[in-house]
Amino acid sequence: MIETIKTTLDTNENITKEVKESLLELINIFNQNFKDVDLTNLNERLKTLVIKRESMFLVKLPCKYNPYTNEILINLGLFEECDAKHWLMHCLLGIITAKENYYGFNNSENTLNALNEGYTEIITNNLVGDVDNNFFTDEIIITNLISKAIGEDTLYDAYFHNDSKRVLEAMIEAEGK
Repeated sequence: MIETIKTTLDTNENITKEVKESLLELINIFNQNFKDVDLTNLNERLKTLVIKRESMFLVKLPCKYNPYTNEILINLGLFEECDAKHWLMHCLLGIITAKENYYGFNNSENTLNALNEGYTEIITNNLVGDVDNNFFTDEIIITNLISKAIGEDTLYDAYFHNDSKRVLEAMIEAEGK
């Protein structure tokens, strides 16, 4: 699958050669650690992915993946001062798990956004290391607490299968215990 993804990246004229190389490096890191995760969705989204600079008033993080438009939006002022590898991995996880107009186990109502961002950041930290100025400290703490209540396997499976319902049901079940 990695060769297919490399070919797809090579055909995307919206992304520079340097960024393609960086994305491929991060995809390899992800694939080595999560061999069981299907990368078909990633491959499809990479065909039309756009990376563009966005206003600091609209993007409060160094970069953010927008599944609606299939764009990585960069706040250049913050991005130049951050660990680019970390933030691109965070966005890449959004692309890997994107479904319709959301990613991970978040849903169209955005009800699990904090949990989703916390889990995305935990995976990012495990793959490429933590950063000094982490925007998601509270979300990470909440996610760790919830994972203790419903199980890490539940979060993992729900995240990579876009199943917010499974997380909500597990929370209700854990409440009854």
